[in-house]
Amino acid sequence: MKKTTLSVLIAGLLATGYASAEEVHEIHGKDAHVGEGKESIWDFYGEVGFGGHTALEGEEKGRYGDGTYIEGGLAFDTGNWFGLAYMEGWTVQVDDEGNPWATGHGWGGFEGGVNRFYAGYRTDGQTEIIAGRLDSSLDDIQWWGDATVEYGYAISNTRDLNVGVKIQNLEGKLRYSISAAPESDFNEDDSFVHFGKYDSYADKYTLNAMVNGYVQYDAMDNLTLLGGAEVRDGAGELYLIGAEYHNFAARAWHDTDRGNEAGNGKETGFMTSAWYEAAPGVYLSAGYTYANNEVENEEDRITSYINTGVWYEYGDGAYASAFDIKFAVGDDTESGDASLFAMQYFYW
Repeated sequence: MKKTTLSVLIAGLLATGYASAEEVHEIHGKDAHVGEGKESIWDFYGEVGFGGHTALEGEEKGRYGDGTYIEGGLAFDTGNWFGLAYMEGWTVQVDDEGNPWATGHGWGGFEGGVNRFYAGYRTDGQTEIIAGRLDSSLDDIQWWGDATVEYGYAISNTRDLNVGVKIQNLEGKLRYSISAAPESDFNEDDSFVHFGKYDSYADKYTLNAMVNGYVQYDAMDNLTLLGGAEVRDGAGELYLIGAEYHNFAARAWHDTDRGNEAGNGKETGFMTSAWYEAAPGVYLSAGYTYANNEVENEEDRITSYINTGVWYEYGDGAYASAFDIKFAVGDDTESGDASLFAMQYFYW
């Protein structure tokens, strides 16, 4: 659901050069500590979104895929210590035969669980050491270089860690983060919370052991460079580079094995985007994505599409309305029919 915090991301672009939305939003982010000293802070925050996707062409034309969700958590920051407990969940659509995730059919239930549950220590030099259930370092910048509203391309890095550690420093011109996690076979049978037969949220925590991280550097005013990598035990490596200048950004990646993703084979991709503040709180964005997933003994799987959208934030940041539209172009084999995304967000 990280694309849903676009307003925070844009604030991050202006302040820190594509810092992740959660880096800014969470209580241990950079802006939360200016002038706070050793004061204890408790913060309950979250968001809810109503809306989803509608196919604009093809056999599914006019069918609606629900994307309604809710998430929230409690963060604390006291002295040098901080932590977060955060849950998320979303609706599951089911067809007449009971198949889940079927667009254009009825509501069949709810899927969700504990996304983050960690504690950390921050040194006086702003280096943070974090342990628990958390996002990997590359997950924190999953949408780096992508200012579009919804239809961004998720590269194949490991994202949510069942149990992991992270060391990072997000201050200054040179910023870095590195995370590591052992092999995990945690699945829905081990889940702390279960919402019914269509809930398979915890299955995503069956992962290879891995290490990933990144470095960001502000080479000059309004120019930020990015380099990142991930190494997985027996499942290949991922390399990522990027650059952001004013309202334009680009990133490129190469994955030797698509690791913990459902796909396989190597993948090379490129994405570029731009955004413009047309009026106070109104942001226009557009992007182009290309990825070539080379699978042994199969035709290459080509992803090639453009998307453009509008983000309107109002109510002093408490509300936002978003629209995004996606069209396949060129030799695309994976993006499917054109679709429209519309969502109404509420934040607290």
